[in-house]
Amino acid sequence: MNRALILDVECDRYIRENPQIWQQFRMLAVKLKAKGIDRYGAKAIWEVLRYELALKAVTTGEKYALNNNYTSRFARKLMEEEDFAGFFELRQLKGGEPQSSCLTQQPR
Repeated sequence: MNRALILDVECDRYIRENPQIWQQFRMLAVKLKAKGIDRYGAKAIWEVLRYELALKAVTTGEKYALNNNYTSRFARKLMEEEDFAGFFELRQLKGGEPQSSCLTQQPR
């Protein structure tokens, strides 16, 4: 199994186990689009999400680890939605392009 496929599988499992993380990532992008922003950085959204989760952990004790290796997969998944096509600038993935469409099977 190549590195890209391993990351696909790991990220898919992460989303299944933590669907609220996907929803929060998507919601931050939705808010940007609603303000007229048509392109943005997935890493910037990831870091805002990390910040918000850290604040939440202080009051609720809930903690989530956000693996930087998943940022690009979250971006690709979001851009599968018509409204977000081209929202992020993509680079070639380390380890090659994803071999599976496992990330596309999650609810939006």
